[in-house]
Amino acid sequence: MEDDARITIDPRVRWGTPCLRDTAISVAHVVALHGAGHSDDEITAACPPLTGDDVAAALAWAARRGPDALAPRPPAPGRHHPNIVVDRSIQGGVPTIRGTRITVDAVLGMWEHGFSVAEILDDYPGLTAEDVHDALAYDDLVSR
Repeated sequence: MEDDARITIDPRVRWGTPCLRDTAISVAHVVALHGAGHSDDEITAACPPLTGDDVAAALAWAARRGPDALAPRPPAPGRHHPNIVVDRSIQGGVPTIRGTRITVDAVLGMWEHGFSVAEILDDYPGLTAEDVHDALAYDDLVSR
């Protein structure tokens, strides 16, 4: 289907959340804007890379698949990443550090902005260095 061709699911982009083309704008975001009463024109104005056809494709795709299809699809951490959890009831299924609501993305963002492990631990005192290293390794797994 043409609608399906506009939807991409890549674990390296937003943890596999279904997005429109290569924009990293999630189908869920379009559905939420539409559900809040925004017109197609308002949605394309709020998300300039999108076209009216993209909005229609997102809404049709979501209608056919239901709300569960809008969630991220990160790879299972498995035994190699014991400090990482993927649980849809915690942060909507975005990978988190075990026993916390701290997302792997939060740790990665700090690391990418030049924070050291010690500085990350200062901001998140409940984490351990092992948690931080596991988050970085998990992201490396997904990025390959």
